Amino acid sequence: MKKSLVALAAFAAVGAFAQSSVTLSGNIKGGVAQTKYSNGAAPAVNGNGLSVSDGSSRFIIGGTEDLGGGLKAVFQIDTRFRLDDNGAAPTASPLATGNTFVGLSGGLGMIQIGKMDTHYCLGTDQHGARATALQASSCGLLGFVNGGGAAQAIANASRSVNMIRYTTPNFSGFQGQANYSTAFQGSEGAPGQAGKGRAIQLGLNYGNGPLKAGVSFWDAESESRVAGAARGDQEAGTAFINWDFGVATVGLTYDSSEINGGVIGGAAAENRRRAYSIPVTVPLGAGTFLFTYTKARDVKLNGATTANTGASLFSVGYDYALSKRTSLGVSYAKLNNKSAAGYALYTQGSLNGTPNNAVGQDAAQLYLGVRHAF
Repeated sequence: MKKSLVALAAFAAVGAFAQSSVTLSGNIKGGVAQTKYSNGAAPAVNGNGLSVSDGSSRFIIGGTEDLGGGLKAVFQIDTRFRLDDNGAAPTASPLATGNTFVGLSGGLGMIQIGKMDTHYCLGTDQHGARATALQASSCGLLGFVNGGGAAQAIANASRSVNMIRYTTPNFSGFQGQANYSTAFQGSEGAPGQAGKGRAIQLGLNYGNGPLKAGVSFWDAESESRVAGAARGDQEAGTAFINWDFGVATVGLTYDSSEINGGVIGGAAAENRRRAYSIPVTVPLGAGTFLFTYTKARDVKLNGATTANTGASLFSVGYDYALSKRTSLGVSYAKLNNKSAAGYALYTQGSLNGTPNNAVGQDAAQLYLGVRHAF
């Protein structure tokens, strides 16, 4: 009898594994960065520093279960951590800080609920996926409106929470996506509050052969909608195209983003910023050369230009593959702010261990790092 029970349990376990799968994956990325600040309003705020920089290291538990008839259950738990000090864990590096969701996938597409990257930093350079510095990414300009803080970030410049997502099947390279968040910045608001916040994103991507292109539209309202409350409403549109010429892949990204910083029921304070980025990648030996130039134009407040609020970012890097999973990277990034611009290198304050530069101040970083994927 006991042998029969053991055999039955073993058979059931084999059947379960045949119907579902769970995987562990991720990457560990970090390096040593020399960061220099210049052109600050006061000489005392200029200078340079050496730091250990994390490149958004993570481990991911993901899985699927075959439900039959072409329907599958899908899930992912994505946890980010800092390899240098782990961000004062567990408070600053909690479980499931990255793209985390559960959903269903079938012939009609996929539905997910959870916390997911939505709209921000589309079609940009490849520094995030390479061993080069994350601070060299054009996200530092494309994901913000004249600043490097949360109040200037479009679509959180990261994941949006409370998200419901539908992704269409792939039709000859075309794939659409629709997102709705009940509260994209986290808070669900007070009970009975009229007109609570939300976020909507619509996107269409195409990828076939050497061509990749896409468009995305983002519209969001901050949570507190009572009269007199400060608003942080957002509108943004991004279009990108990348063409692989064989000897090099050249792209162009255009972004127009607006943050309304007025008050509910009061005068508008619409700050709109337009920006573009040109990413280039070139296969070179056992590695890849990366070049990116990004330009943010002056902000317009209610249609009128706010002088000297533009910025530019130039970055170069080389990602050298030691194996299929491990690579070395070296990069240099130079951010130039006009006198009234407050942009920062991407994740400068959160992952590089050095503070964001002040308004009108420039920043430069030289980085040497390693990335291992598992």
